[in-house]
Amino acid sequence: MANDTKNFKINEFACKCGCENKIQQSVIDLCQAIRERAGIPIRVNSGYRCAEHNARVGGVKGSQHIQGVAADISCARGAKYLWQVTRQLYNEGAIPTLQYCKLYKTWIHVDCGKKRKNVFDGGV
Repeated sequence: MANDTKNFKINEFACKCGCENKIQQSVIDLCQAIRERAGIPIRVNSGYRCAEHNARVGGVKGSQHIQGVAADISCARGAKYLWQVTRQLYNEGAIPTLQYCKLYKTWIHVDCGKKRKNVFDGGV
């Protein structure tokens, strides 16, 4: 069972349909590290998703959200800022559990799931 951190409550990562929460502690800890470096509040747009909710929101089949190892996060300074903070932490070796980070228009996707060839996607 995952635990709260200084800035995040486990329920922030629960499936938005209200069914359950299988988020892994590694994701909460990853978001906490990003939050601490960013120095501003971070919103969890999506954490764990059951397969049904994932399908309803247009998530990819086999999404890391279904495994409880991913989160989509945003902040007032914008997605690019979060992406840059995350990349900096990764390059410093401060977030070794990060396997993938993708920049979207208003949020970033981070996950501790399967290793990808390119850890960072969509940035400059």
